[in-house]
Amino acid sequence: MSSLLAVKLSKGEFEKFRSLIHKVTGIHMRDEKSTLIESRLAKRLRHFGIDNFNKYYDMLQNDAMELQVFIDTITTNETSFFREPHHFEFLKSDVLPKIDSPMRIWSAACSIGAEAYSTAMVCDEVLGTKIKWDIFCSDINVDVIRQAQSGLYPNKFIPQISERYLKRYCLKGFGRQDGNFLIDDHLKDHLSFKRLNLMEALDKSIGEFDMIFLRNMLIYFNNPERKYIVENVVSRLKRGGYLLIGHSETLFNITNCVKQVKPTIYIKP
Repeated sequence: MSSLLAVKLSKGEFEKFRSLIHKVTGIHMRDEKSTLIESRLAKRLRHFGIDNFNKYYDMLQNDAMELQVFIDTITTNETSFFREPHHFEFLKSDVLPKIDSPMRIWSAACSIGAEAYSTAMVCDEVLGTKIKWDIFCSDINVDVIRQAQSGLYPNKFIPQISERYLKRYCLKGFGRQDGNFLIDDHLKDHLSFKRLNLMEALDKSIGEFDMIFLRNMLIYFNNPERKYIVENVVSRLKRGGYLLIGHSETLFNITNCVKQVKPTIYIKP
């Protein structure tokens, strides 16, 4: 076991995994991500009792199920409820009050669902049952989709949610679930989930949306890929609909398929 714990990712092995990650997901792993890949994949080596990264790489060439686990392991990212609050203020004050027909929102890189449930809380508070609304959630990572579907979160997220929303939409865990809270089924009923790779052509069956959250994922791609992803996603955005990106991202010199109306907020003309 000590030899498994001491295994190190060589530069050549990192290049092989980086190439595979890009081929499968389109994501570019920068040089400084070598340590992250080493630490995350070391768990898979221990799981299989493998003593070097090359053997694991070879396994991925012939094991589709493990390849998905590999993708899930590499693409798990931190998220939070009501991240970038100005987006939810914009939704609440500028968008929802003007809605007079069924509202569809897409959380295009939903991760564990914190973004989608934050959005759902705002929608339910403003629209209630007056107007039909739903939120479509997608991610390339099936593990985070499963967690999002469960609506179960550790209490570390509680400080991110207002007392008003906690009382209205969250249930405190007891017994085996002590230390966790659960999103109320009333909100979960408005959400649907699907695994999607945004580097692949989108099936029109997912429909069109009034607003799309595409936040904090473009930073992992180069400009040509950002252009493809944005235009791919915006193809499902209704005219007059809004695209929201992360505060560290920009569409400047990427695409003109949407126009900026506020920082990180764009409209499809």
